Amino acid sequence: MLLGLRISNVAVIEEVEVAFGAGLTVLTGETGAGKSILVDALGLLLGGRADADVIRAGCEEASVEGVFARTPALETRLEELGLPDLGEEVLVRRVLGRTGRGKAYVNGSLVTVGVLGKLTRGAVDIAGQHEHVSLFDSGLHRVLLDRYGNLEDVLAAFFREYTGLREMDARMEALGGDEAKVRERAEFLRFQLDEITRLDPEADEDARLDAERKRLGGAEKLKRHASEAELLVSGEEQSAVETVGRALGLVHESVKCDATLAPVAQALSTALSELEEAQRRLNRYVEGLESDPSRLADVEERLDALKRLCRKHGTHLEGLLKKRGEIEVELGTLENRKEILEELAADRRKVEERARKAAAALTRARAASAVTFAAQVREGLGQLAMGKAAFEVRVTPSDSLRPDGMDDVEFFFSANPGEPPRALAKVASGGEASRLLLALKKALADSDGGGCYILDEADAGVSGAIADVVGRMIKDVSSHRQVLCITHLPQVAAYADAHLLIRKGLKGERTVSEVVVLDAGAERTRELARMMSGVEVTREALGAAEALVRSANRALGTRARRESGPEGAPRGRLRRTA
Repeated sequence: MLLGLRISNVAVIEEVEVAFGAGLTVLTGETGAGKSILVDALGLLLGGRADADVIRAGCEEASVEGVFARTPALETRLEELGLPDLGEEVLVRRVLGRTGRGKAYVNGSLVTVGVLGKLTRGAVDIAGQHEHVSLFDSGLHRVLLDRYGNLEDVLAAFFREYTGLREMDARMEALGGDEAKVRERAEFLRFQLDEITRLDPEADEDARLDAERKRLGGAEKLKRHASEAELLVSGEEQSAVETVGRALGLVHESVKCDATLAPVAQALSTALSELEEAQRRLNRYVEGLESDPSRLADVEERLDALKRLCRKHGTHLEGLLKKRGEIEVELGTLENRKEILEELAADRRKVEERARKAAAALTRARAASAVTFAAQVREGLGQLAMGKAAFEVRVTPSDSLRPDGMDDVEFFFSANPGEPPRALAKVASGGEASRLLLALKKALADSDGGGCYILDEADAGVSGAIADVVGRMIKDVSSHRQVLCITHLPQVAAYADAHLLIRKGLKGERTVSEVVVLDAGAERTRELARMMSGVEVTREALGAAEALVRSANRALGTRARRESGPEGAPRGRLRRTA
């Protein structure tokens, strides 16, 4: 949902800030007052094409900022695109420069326009400007049909089979290719395996050899130090053993007079035992330590061989041992390639058969959903004074299996009787696009993931009772999603939860557009009357406007609208600065 929009120095808008709530917000005003500028500015936040001509004369840059409620879809996209997630709201900003160089930001982080478009795609649908109407993007038609028909389980069942088929193809591809290349690969693997096998490394062997190398290399030094240590411990009159022994004898004599020295005697006794044990170990170490230049050379040669082989394979010893196992497995597979390929081919035929059965079931489910969906859309078009219009959902199976099945899905439309339906984006004018979008949205209301719909003059070409139907339908859609509707019909505006008036005025000698929030009651009634009667608002027009509001309330069966909107959500707050 769009929570707020701030526009600075765009066309005739100097600076406006508008907050939006849930439900239906209508934008009204004289032709040329700047209603479409708000829609164009919002399109920039969706990654739309920027033109320096939209920058207000005399200004070097223009900016548009929008605040969106963070939906689960936006939260996922923020994570996928590596963008900061600041909580319950997502702030998007687009800056246009007079030199043509612009910037885009998401939650304060600088991004490309492409990333901005990926983030906001589908968050807002704008009818009337095809480059921003996600429903008119044929690439999304299959997704919308699947969502409408609740086909997620059928699609998931097919995708499991499709994934198995792709895995089978990958295994066969690894075994396939030119025979000469396969033989060359096998020979190379045999060479690598023979090289590793000849050396026959063991786990942690390098660490053990390195420790032995250090010991052998320092044998003379170690022997000298150990012998000196042994003498210091027990080999001389002033040795540690002799000194501690004398101290122990003195303390033993003292214990006879003062028993509190008993712990000291015990400590000295323990120390003496430890020293004697250390002396015995040093003695054994010195006797067993021999200098062995031949063994040292062997150890160094073995270590060098291990290091060279590890460097050659770009890994450590543990990785080398793992690679030996992988080579053995791959070599065994290649040597039995023909038999394995035959087995895989037989298995693949079975997997492909299951995948095609699942794809056929998906095609049937889509075809059934397409009939119902098209009928609902045509019903909606009929209510919108387009009863003669044609709308089709074409599900065209192909022979190739894709991750989404084997169907091409596209919406086709014709507004004029006798004209064959054509691809959606090629045939709908602005007003037709808005009404078609409305019919589509009504059909998709329970399944569509879009959070905000912008209807740019959805009432174009209708009047009277049909206009009232348009208003009711838009209001119905707004009970599921936020709707911002530009309208010239009071019958539509009467159903609004919030009403914004866009009007032109003079500031100094320059024209500016401003947005005024109309309070429920007299302000809104007067605007409805203006829409009925033109520049001069008559008493009769005011009475008709009041009757129109009462009629809309009766039709909806609701209590008088509150400006705070559903659950107290703020509606239409505006701050305008110079």
